Amino acid sequence: MRDPWAGGLNNVQFGKIDLNNDGVKDLLIFDRHGDRLLPFVYSPAGISPGFNYAPEFRRYFPQIKHWFQVLDYNNDGFPDIFTYTPGGIMVYRNKGEVFPAFEKAVNPYLTSLQGSIYTNLLVTYVDYPAIEDLDGDGDLDILTFWGLGSFIEYHQNKSVELYGNADSLVYEKTDNCWGRFAEDDESNIVMFDTCANFKYQQGQSPPKHTGSTFLLTDITGNGVFDLVLGDVDYSNVVALRNNGNNVAAEMVEQFPPWPVNEPVNLWSFPLVQKIDLYNDGTEQLLVSPFDPSLTKSRGSESVWLYGDCKNSSGITDCGILTRSFLQDGMIDLGLGAYPVFADVNGDQLTDLVIGNYGLYDTCIVNVNGQLKCDYSGRLHLYINNGSLVEPSFLLADDDFGHLSQLALRGLYPALNDLDGDGDLDLLLGNKEGDLLMFTNIAGPGNIPEFENPVEGYQNIQVEGFSTPAFVDVNSDGKNDLVIGSLDGRLSYYQNTGTLQQPVFTFRSDYFGHVNVTDELVSYTGYSVPCFFKTNTGELRLLAGSESGLLKYYRGITDEPNSAFVLADPDFMYIHEGIRTAPAWADLNNDGFPELALGNYSGGITLFKGTPPGTAAIGQTSYDSAKLLIRPNPGNGQLNIAINRAGEWQINLCTIDGLLLNTIPVASPGELQITINKSYSGIVIAEARNKKLPWLVLREKVVVIR
Repeated sequence: MRDPWAGGLNNVQFGKIDLNNDGVKDLLIFDRHGDRLLPFVYSPAGISPGFNYAPEFRRYFPQIKHWFQVLDYNNDGFPDIFTYTPGGIMVYRNKGEVFPAFEKAVNPYLTSLQGSIYTNLLVTYVDYPAIEDLDGDGDLDILTFWGLGSFIEYHQNKSVELYGNADSLVYEKTDNCWGRFAEDDESNIVMFDTCANFKYQQGQSPPKHTGSTFLLTDITGNGVFDLVLGDVDYSNVVALRNNGNNVAAEMVEQFPPWPVNEPVNLWSFPLVQKIDLYNDGTEQLLVSPFDPSLTKSRGSESVWLYGDCKNSSGITDCGILTRSFLQDGMIDLGLGAYPVFADVNGDQLTDLVIGNYGLYDTCIVNVNGQLKCDYSGRLHLYINNGSLVEPSFLLADDDFGHLSQLALRGLYPALNDLDGDGDLDLLLGNKEGDLLMFTNIAGPGNIPEFENPVEGYQNIQVEGFSTPAFVDVNSDGKNDLVIGSLDGRLSYYQNTGTLQQPVFTFRSDYFGHVNVTDELVSYTGYSVPCFFKTNTGELRLLAGSESGLLKYYRGITDEPNSAFVLADPDFMYIHEGIRTAPAWADLNNDGFPELALGNYSGGITLFKGTPPGTAAIGQTSYDSAKLLIRPNPGNGQLNIAINRAGEWQINLCTIDGLLLNTIPVASPGELQITINKSYSGIVIAEARNKKLPWLVLREKVVVIR
């Protein structure tokens, strides 16, 4: 695989931007399942031509929610970002440093003159607007559906008219019914000439609106934008012919299913984008689901790439090149990924077993008009065919144990010898909250083969989405059972039996007072426990969560009513999507364990362990270079110094990635910086060497007002 640890893709959007200042536009991907940004550097030639995952560039971008578009609104050559914010659209201006650097261009959202007052230009989180220069004056106009109806509003950018340039974002709603059509309130059927003269046709009720995606593209080849719409709960797109012009548009007919050669058929709510992927002046089409629901999308084969677009019969048609663009180069199990490390074949090398929520089966619209999708969970087995110091994983089975036949969802594996015969048996958690036990009959040294499962194992039941982990909590030489669940807590079952015949006895359903639920995100927690021992033999806990944050606990005890010590509520600031599932193992036997982290996009991110005192996971240290900050904690007046000579750029960001300040500095020397008085909390200070872009220093600062 090209980028096995990129973390998977579900419902994604694309933008082009030069990430590494080499003059070549790269690819920025946003996955709305977990609000993940995935930068890919494009190398047209060299050792590894194509798109290469480059997570180190994520730090340059603000937090993105639900949707984004990468567009240069002020024509300065540095692409800016449009994204969702409560109430409408947020715009971040790219200040055009050596690397991307963004600041808010509007606050709290983009406004538009509507009637006699400026008010928010409303775009809901289930809409993907069209942002294009419709009137040809050089600034970007916006099309979006009216929030309470199925008519398209045209918001004209007046920057050029008022100021002679595109620097400003000054909008006015100039058309209440662009295109002169509406969508049916219960389907994606289009009603033409519905709002002629800005009025509903007699006898019709005002249509409702539930969410749509826009693509403006010239399908007929006449130089005028036609319109492609994707809609909630549908797998197809509707392509409409424009008989007017870009400003005074008039949609008059629906094209056949489009593209004609291989029409879009992608559950659910497809978004079509035009992208010049390869910087050669030729645009391709990229299609992916836009549905915010976690259970109404394919998850697998969900990034369709069309190319070779031609207009030979009055309709532009494109051929499909792949249904898994970039997905086929990474571990991707569809919806959800739950990794577990274990030596499954007894060769002293650590293997990898991954469960998932489910792989897409079917989607249907029921008699009530509701979209329902079915998934079947499964396990992937990756055998380590490397060595003790150089691990290498080979996909040995993409339906390990044939568990997809069970038609269960949320399969979480735990492996342990439960009958004392020297091989690993399987305990399986799932969405229903109970456990299934599979006895391994293959014998030691072989790939496991399982008997039919024992369902409802030992009558153990948790709230839902059981995630079992074996760990010797009370140090009696027998593995006990700790189980995460939907409610965000942990349940503790002590092994009161023997190694050969374990009996798991309930002790607590609030073990260690662990609760990973973040009520600002949801009322569910989806806790996933991962126990490990330090080099000194101390038992520690990492817990995955619905929010995606990793919680790090010490002070582990078997006392049912004792509380563990929450040592870090946001472990190493690792943010890799939602419903995270950690796994811990020293894969190369260097004494510094690795961390594998699954997420809901179906993939795994692998973090390599480093010696204490060096940069954190995913960072790079160099000799004795240090970023020195005082006072810390402080009140926002910071003295910053770097003890290594060179030209540096210092970025100050919130923990959500919003850039507060950026300052070039020559070291050695001390610089005083004032953080905006409106901000208090944790600030991440980052220093990047301009000549050695891989040399990054980072410190955490606490600002108290």
